[in-house]
Amino acid sequence: MSVHPFYQHIVVHGLPYDRGFSYGEQTKEKIKRNVAYYKQPGKLGPWSSVSRVIQKCYIPGLQCYWPSGLEEMRGVAAGAGVTVEDIVMLNARYDLSHVKFDAVSQTPAREEAKPMDAVPGVSQETPAIEVALSESSTTERTEPATEKNPAAEEKPVDEGIQVEIVEECTSAIILAPATRDRVVFTAQNWDMSHRLVTEDAIIYLEIHPDGSENIPSMFLVTEAGQLGRSGCNAAGLGLTANSLQSDIDQAPDLSIPIPPSGALRRLFLEQSNYSVGLKCIARTPRHVSCNIMVSSADDIGMCLEVTPRTIFRSVISTTSERPYLLHSNHFQTGPFLAQTRVTDTYLGGSSWYRGERLEAGLCEQARKENLVEQDIVAAFQDHAGYPHSLCEHAVEQTSKEENSGPYSGPTSTVCCVVYNLSKRTVRVCKGCPCEGIFQDFELR
Repeated sequence: MSVHPFYQHIVVHGLPYDRGFSYGEQTKEKIKRNVAYYKQPGKLGPWSSVSRVIQKCYIPGLQCYWPSGLEEMRGVAAGAGVTVEDIVMLNARYDLSHVKFDAVSQTPAREEAKPMDAVPGVSQETPAIEVALSESSTTERTEPATEKNPAAEEKPVDEGIQVEIVEECTSAIILAPATRDRVVFTAQNWDMSHRLVTEDAIIYLEIHPDGSENIPSMFLVTEAGQLGRSGCNAAGLGLTANSLQSDIDQAPDLSIPIPPSGALRRLFLEQSNYSVGLKCIARTPRHVSCNIMVSSADDIGMCLEVTPRTIFRSVISTTSERPYLLHSNHFQTGPFLAQTRVTDTYLGGSSWYRGERLEAGLCEQARKENLVEQDIVAAFQDHAGYPHSLCEHAVEQTSKEENSGPYSGPTSTVCCVVYNLSKRTVRVCKGCPCEGIFQDFELR
């Protein structure tokens, strides 16, 4: 068990392969432990099936939608002394854990995937979009028109295919009108397998891309070997993510290039412009659902409940009655609740109260326009519903409660992070915020 009070902070510079190699070299032992863990039988499915998905779906998807990300993964693999497949698996851990792979089609993949030009991850052709506005002008639903295989379209994950996953994360976006110093925050308690704490399997990844790429510097919190889970950039953009499940999550059709959903997160943070970042998310295909909280120092916040077919949105601005957005692990935007085509398959649990507990800790100071960083940290320390509370603590599980797959064993809050997008600073701790020692970083 690790006794180190902090996660490793690494700094990398340069072009994708070079910075990836430096990353892999600095964290090789952590990466190898993560690879070994997820390749164990019963974690992410039979390796033969996982490898087939990586080779025929994810790698072509990365080549098509995020070629620089694939090049960075190649560098990480070389630096850590593992295979490219291993690194793609780590970056697809979320996606692979959401479906059972006895349902994967064995249709041959397309022979070649063409990388996109101009803005990374953004198609040069604007797809047709269907937008359904709710009564409130701040919420809407978007359905990107992406190329689909008709057979895959009709194969949703049913009860026999659906998997139960660990509850991950409670997130917040807090706009300037709620704060004492008129700054914008995005923050999160990341709940996951407690082994990430005990094995020091998480890192703080600070990236300074080569000037020729025109990509802002980034600070990311992630599992060792991944290219990002949450983060902020030097342009003042911030992102956190939460697990979701829907009845249209499905094993990928191997004839369609699809990158791991983590690509949506990094593609957003590689942009200096909020609108361009949103286009990257909207135009990148996915085969499982997730929630993405995207915000900007320009006082914009948006919750994106992303499914394979539709993105349900909720937006806040400085004129919103409540200048903050909160989310946990079930669908809750107005546009989602107003429709019946997609069903939330969350099986019940702490997600139904964590968001409300976070709001209880924030609302009083927010109403007074007086929130400061310490108030946000204190709100994330809430223990109502212990041990499966907003600040979750690891306890021994009975066999009935035991999670299966990659999330077996105790779960806990593995990290608490507060991104100050206005000042480009980060306050973060290893483990539960009620116990962890916070560190402060500045993104220059």
